[in-house]
Amino acid sequence: MRFNKPELNTLASNPATRFDKEGLLIITDRQEGFLWRSSEVRVERWCKLRGNLLFYLKDKDPKSAIAGLLVLENCRPRIQNEERDPEGFVFDLDFKDSSSERFITRSSAERLAWVQCIEQASSEKLNVLIRQLKDQIVSQSRQLNVGTEMGNHIDLGMPLEQQVQDQLQLQGPPAEESPAPATMEVVAAPFEELDLSELPICETALSCDTLPLDTMGRSPNPQVVCSLLPTAGEDCLWREHARTELQERTRSPQFLCTMRFQRSAGFSASTRLRFSVFDVRERMTLTALPLGHAEVALGVIQDTTRLRLPLTSPRGECGFITLASWSPDAAVEPGQSGNGPPRSSTQLFDGSGTASGATTRRAHRRTQSLPPKLGVRLFVPQQCGLQRVCSNPRLRTYRLHSSLGADISVQETLLESRLCCQLPQQLLSIWIQREKELLQEISGMGELSGEWRWRQMNLLEEHLRLLKDYSQAKQNIQQLARDGVFFKRSSAKADESLEFLPVNLHVQRMWAQNDTLQRRGLLDVVTVGAFTRHDAKGRKCGGLIKLLQESKSWKLEQSNACKVQAANDAVQATKQLRKEIVELMSQLLQLASRRSSKDMMPLCNQMVARTRTLLNIWEPSIVEEAVAFIERHRIIEEPENVLMEPMSPFRKITQQLTALELKSPELEDFATPVVAPPDLWPRGQPPLMRSNSWHPSNSSPSSSLDIRAIDSLQHVVKCYNDHLRNLEQGRNPRQAEEEEATYQSLPLAWHSQSEPTTSTQIPETAAAPSVLQLIDLDEIGRQAKRQQHQQPPAGFLDTKLMSSSPSANYYRPTEEPEPLDLTQLNIEASVMCLVSKLKFFCGRCDSPAIRLRHPKAPVKREGFAVAPQQQAPDVIAAPSAGKQAPNLELDLKPSSAESGGSSAGSVPVTVKKGNKFTDGLDLSMTTDWAAELRPSMRKLRHAMDRLLKTARLMHSVQRLQQDMRCNRLQASIMYRRDVCFSQALTALVSSLMLRLWGSELDMGYLVMLRDLGPLAYFEGLLTLYGNEADMWSDMCIAIEDLSAVSFQLVRAQGEAALSPTPRITGSRQALEVQLPVPEHSLPGNGTSISFKITPVFFNIGINEKASFAETLGQTREQHRSNWDNYLRLSQYFGRYRKLGLGSVDAGESLQSLLGFMEQQLRANVSKNVKILHLAEDACRLMDGLRFTSCKSAKDRTGMAVTLEQCRVLVREFQLPAKHVPYALSTMRSEGTRMDNVLKNIGKRKYAFNRTQVSFLPAMYRPPVGSYGKAQT
Repeated sequence: MRFNKPELNTLASNPATRFDKEGLLIITDRQEGFLWRSSEVRVERWCKLRGNLLFYLKDKDPKSAIAGLLVLENCRPRIQNEERDPEGFVFDLDFKDSSSERFITRSSAERLAWVQCIEQASSEKLNVLIRQLKDQIVSQSRQLNVGTEMGNHIDLGMPLEQQVQDQLQLQGPPAEESPAPATMEVVAAPFEELDLSELPICETALSCDTLPLDTMGRSPNPQVVCSLLPTAGEDCLWREHARTELQERTRSPQFLCTMRFQRSAGFSASTRLRFSVFDVRERMTLTALPLGHAEVALGVIQDTTRLRLPLTSPRGECGFITLASWSPDAAVEPGQSGNGPPRSSTQLFDGSGTASGATTRRAHRRTQSLPPKLGVRLFVPQQCGLQRVCSNPRLRTYRLHSSLGADISVQETLLESRLCCQLPQQLLSIWIQREKELLQEISGMGELSGEWRWRQMNLLEEHLRLLKDYSQAKQNIQQLARDGVFFKRSSAKADESLEFLPVNLHVQRMWAQNDTLQRRGLLDVVTVGAFTRHDAKGRKCGGLIKLLQESKSWKLEQSNACKVQAANDAVQATKQLRKEIVELMSQLLQLASRRSSKDMMPLCNQMVARTRTLLNIWEPSIVEEAVAFIERHRIIEEPENVLMEPMSPFRKITQQLTALELKSPELEDFATPVVAPPDLWPRGQPPLMRSNSWHPSNSSPSSSLDIRAIDSLQHVVKCYNDHLRNLEQGRNPRQAEEEEATYQSLPLAWHSQSEPTTSTQIPETAAAPSVLQLIDLDEIGRQAKRQQHQQPPAGFLDTKLMSSSPSANYYRPTEEPEPLDLTQLNIEASVMCLVSKLKFFCGRCDSPAIRLRHPKAPVKREGFAVAPQQQAPDVIAAPSAGKQAPNLELDLKPSSAESGGSSAGSVPVTVKKGNKFTDGLDLSMTTDWAAELRPSMRKLRHAMDRLLKTARLMHSVQRLQQDMRCNRLQASIMYRRDVCFSQALTALVSSLMLRLWGSELDMGYLVMLRDLGPLAYFEGLLTLYGNEADMWSDMCIAIEDLSAVSFQLVRAQGEAALSPTPRITGSRQALEVQLPVPEHSLPGNGTSISFKITPVFFNIGINEKASFAETLGQTREQHRSNWDNYLRLSQYFGRYRKLGLGSVDAGESLQSLLGFMEQQLRANVSKNVKILHLAEDACRLMDGLRFTSCKSAKDRTGMAVTLEQCRVLVREFQLPAKHVPYALSTMRSEGTRMDNVLKNIGKRKYAFNRTQVSFLPAMYRPPVGSYGKAQT
């Protein structure tokens, strides 16, 4: 152990030091000789005991110099002989890790006194005594029903609030196993009820003067702690409310941290306050001594602008404390008005009048730091709907001094995003649906022969694994959301069960006001951990950039890889076009029900254009190859042997797939109709209802059962896959037959293991109304057709019920694919019929039928171009009475049940040119236009379903022909990319919702969203060394993926405005996020605002590993990425300036900023953080979104955010540069970033050591005492 020798000498020789025990002791000294052996000599010395330090002097004189010191830790005094020895009364001091020491006294009483003092001197005994005192306080406070925290604790490691403890137990045992004391709720109640818009009773700034010196004549390190007495009474305990920052070596400190008193926290005019001043002797351990305290009622502070109180202590007066307060006149007692606590208002900001409409100006108290004629008002920022999208606020306030002598009011707020768990669940629902689609695609090919069956089972196993992982992750997040947790702490970042959640996602908001300059403003920064998939074992994979490069090289080697991607893109395009056409038909039905012909033709033209695109997506030759492959390799089962032969393992596995349903109650655009799943391999069993299908009456599916089912099925598929692999390697046929027979024991369907759930769900589902009666007419039968006239349905146009209908999306294993030409012909004929009827209703009865496709030219088609008009006329002449079109009449002629006899008795209409689709219709006799359109729309939807079936079949064949290693690599990349993208999108949407709800929206910002889209600047502090290099790579790809997401603003009305929640729709390749906004914010013309963001990502490493990376030359990729993002930022500024957004001065500033940033990038300086600062300024001038990230968004992020806040105060609010270091130190040690550290690791310590701090740039270094050993 290392000691400070001068300090110990001063402590032992100072006459003012009070010792616990002094006296003479005979000590055994060991003297070492050069030419002789060491000997033991007994010397009588004067000894002094202070705490756990035992000083012994050179001789008997109490004023002699110090000879040595013993630290009384891990030792125990022992009396071996109660009687007197020849030398005297002896006792030994046994140390744990060293030899014993012997002491001799002159009397037995003196020996006993020394032994008792030494026993009580160790810190272990002191801790035992403290615990006993705390237990006594707890027992007494429970009897009095008051809080348990004391107000005079100087150490910041006090008991955490109940909410922080709950969050720290995120991965610990359940809360019911260790219930917290009931008294903790009393302490945490004010934090839970904090309302940011509430006007405080008063705000107080503190200063002290003439504080006493210590025994060495040095000035103290003062810090003030404010405590309150919750209820009147002598036995009540003081509870801490707030504290100031720590100032060094001053007797007259002026503190920057202010204290606010609000009624919602239980304050009133009669509340007793105690201001205790401490002298912090050591900042690392926060060892402190009380100097004195002063007590006063809150009403006295409220009525006075300046109050100077003497500090009292057992030693008498020890200085003074001054309270400078600002109290708005509007803050009246709740008993005087029934309106409750006053709120901040626009009138308060503008100073134009009171909230009641009076014309008098609000009067505010003045601060003593300003000249007498300069008035200062107490402001509270408008928060709008901030607490609707954020929760659990932490608040800190400061009063800084500007260069003009005015005060700068600063309010720092830390909040959690309510969307942290909601958005990943929606994304997982989309990805779960995608895996189910691919499973049905593969099983829809039927059982294949030869090596293709092994490849087929490989794909099934891979998708089952992904389905299980996605489902388990969603279940874990749902459980976390039910517990009311809104963020994932940094110490749990390697937890794979919550890897889709962003790490330590918080909103950092700073509001500043300079009343002299008449300037106020907000700075919002979203702080979040790196968007990456953390490996618990610390293994490196190179990140997404390296993995994607490897995948690209694989695709170049595999000729079929491009076909797979093209087929997937075609399937997604087919799904999107089908959805858009169905939505257009739904709008046409609504117009037809109102007989509104004016707006029908524009929608009709849009439908024709999309249908034409749909018909030209696929090349017939590619589809023919896929169909030929299926016909060549599919195992066809004879009908007479279906009930005789045992079902093969593949068919049993695919039969079990129909029972796996993992839909959550909240459905977006992927809803499954509550109908029986198709029996892929019928064997005379009744069809089963899906036990986990969504329905309003079925809102609590058993997700755990489904996950167990997926896990078991995946294990079966893996075993069968290994069996097939062994067969391919040429094993004994007899042994292979025996192993094949072992798989015949598989259950036919998984419902046999979930029978209780199924039996309970069937009655509810069967009792559902007939809203689903037109979902799938091929399966429901004639009964639904008879019911459609009793209740007017539109289920066949419901995109939510259409998207995952099994029979509408996939071929069954036993179903033959329909030829592509026939499918396209049916689509074309249905559109021709529908358009002809629409034109007839619009009064254009002489319009001929249209043609969507033209005869093929001898040359190859190019895109969607049509042939010249001379080759194929656009008009199809009406056929004669004796000659009918053989292919169109069967598909297009409506049945008598559907037409309802609407044409019976109709009067023929004389037209110039006949049209067979409208022959027999009379506009004056037709009353129900929707009934005439519905049959054609139904046929068109069914034809598009068959086209999608064929598209999926072709996609599955292409994937089957791809190399299996490439499939596994792509699956691992996709999963890692989904994890990173989920974190990035959650952070982005949280920032957008904060901008839309946390501040006022002006028309200029909405115009910028509509015409340009916002800028999103991600600031990274990662190091391209070790695991953080992979994190940087993942962040680059995740941020790049955000540019493909579409956003749309929708009005939030009714209950949706109280808890606004974005909704994510679409697919992995085309996501759309609907953002609810306040109803009054959007323009009233009904136009929707859609936009995309422009993300930029600048990264500069600042820690000690960044120095290693620069030395080893590993920062080239970072420099290249920063340069690419600079070019993107410059292009965005060019578009921003062309639109005329922003002021002229802002445009000139941006131009100079970008020019200076280019110079800094070309300079390529080590740890050039100026690049980050310039990007921050550019983003702020263009009203962009701000994000700051490091590994866990806790330590380096805290340094960066506080630095940016001080930079804004200097640039915008005239904070003097000489005050920046002290303001920066205060925000880092006492601000909300330290609260963030406390929420994550339970300690108020940044995770830096002294060596790491020395490598940080000077402006990023934390203050002494705020960092130390802590779990990162």
